Order: sequence, then C-alpha cells, then structure tokens
Amino acid sequence: MGRGKRNYKKLKPKKIILWFFLLAAIIVLSVIITRHYHRISYEIRKAYWYYMQEKPTRPVSKLNANLDLGVDIPNGYSVFGIDVSRHQGNINWGKLSKFRFAGHKIEFVFIKATEGENWVDQQFEYNWKKAKAYNILRGAYHFYRPKVHSSKQMRNFIALVEMEKGDLPPVLDVEIESSLPKSTYQKGVLNCLKIMEAHYGLKPIIYTNQQLYREYFRHKDFKDYRFWISRLKPTAPRINRWRFWQFTYQAVVAGTDEYVDVNIFNGSKQELMNMTKK
Repeated sequence: MGRGKRNYKKLKPKKIILWFFLLAAIIVLSVIITRHYHRISYEIRKAYWYYMQEKPTRPVSKLNANLDLGVDIPNGYSVFGIDVSRHQGNINWGKLSKFRFAGHKIEFVFIKATEGENWVDQQFEYNWKKAKAYNILRGAYHFYRPKVHSSKQMRNFIALVEMEKGDLPPVLDVEIESSLPKSTYQKGVLNCLKIMEAHYGLKPIIYTNQQLYREYFRHKDFKDYRFWISRLKPTAPRINRWRFWQFTYQAVVAGTDEYVDVNIFNGSKQELMNMTKK
C-alpha cells in the first residue's frame, strides 16, 4: 500500500514554553520528594493519625463507667502503666488508682511537663502531686523540639520538675523528624540527656518510635540509654534495648473521659522499682 505524505504540526511557541515549565516543575518536585522523603512520609503518617483521633472507633462518653481497656493486651507481661498530659483533662486519680484490667493495675505513669523552650503543661503540677499521693510510680517527660536550643529546653524542664526519692528517671520525648543534619540532631538530643542526668542523678529514658530509633539512635553515643518505644502493634518492638513499650493510644480507663496511652514495662515490678531515684 502506498504511503501518503505525512503532515507534521509545529508546536506553537507558547505551548513549548508551557511544556518546558511543566517538565521543570516535575523535575524540581522529584528532587524535593527524594531529598525529604522521610519528612514527607512522617507528616503524612502524622496527619493520618490525627485524622483517626478525630474519628474514634467508639465514643468514650458512652462506655459504661470506663470499666475496661477495650484494646488487645499483649501477652507475657505483668507491669503496665500510662502516660498523660493536659489532653486527659482533670483526672480523677482516686478512681484511676483503683482501676483493674485483666488482673492488672496501673503501676506507673509518665506525665508531660514541658515542651520546647517555654511551654509548660498546665496539668503537670496537679498530675504530679496526685500520682504521688495515690502511690503510683511517676516520671516526667519533656517534648523535644529539634530546632530549639537544647540547653534552653532543659532549663524549661528543670525549672518545673522536682524529683523525689522513688520517682522514675526523666524522659526525653523525641518524635519529630527534622531537616537538620543527622549529627546536629543527635548532638542536641545528647546534650539534653547529659543535662538531665547531671541534674537529677539518673540516666534518662528516650521515648521514640522505631523509625526514628533506626535513623538516629543506633549510634554508639546512645548505646547506654534505655528506650521507650511507641509501636501500635500486637508484637513487641523490634529492638533489643527497649524497657517500655507504648502499645495503644486509645485505651479507656477509670478516672478520665479521654483516650489514654498504655505502656508495658519489660521486666518485673522490682526491676522497675530499681530504676527509681534513691
């Protein structure tokens, strides 16, 4: 079959410019995503988590007197605790101290104290005193901001938190990724830990998730620290050095009308007591 003459259409200058800018935009976007993949994926996961918190699977207020956790409890552990902040509102510590689930009680509580350079949790002093009054082992934590000077953050924490005999070690809550160089990030965290230890005489605990642990804390500078790992799955954290495991964000316990984080201590009650301030 014979071929007729093909007619080629020339692109107009405006279309060429348009395609050029479109291609450039795709290249720039690809570079940004590649360089900041971890940060972007973290923000997506965080946004999804907050979205899920706004749409809880069941309304807390309709539960009958908050009688049970309502979540699967990992097997093989005997020492359980919670962590709280202003988000739990005005906790009834009397009810909470009597709460039992599957034969267990709340043995310990970590209480949010400060965040960044000058933020203070308005419920801290109330929660701190009440936990002591009801003989629940207590510890305080600081929410770390990577781009805020570490020494200023620790001045904020130390100005508020006074530890007594029987208190658990202080905790540095590290859960924010950053565009800072890894070495700078690690240096800031390490400075906070050293200031905490020098002031309170106890080696602090690092709270983080498995991704950040792999990214920042497998370094030799952190080999002697104990870890509290957030892992919202039925199986234990996949690291060797965890002492605490946060396994749910959505437990319901007596004494509060808001969801509570529940944690496991990897050891016996006596081993937990051995960690406290002497």
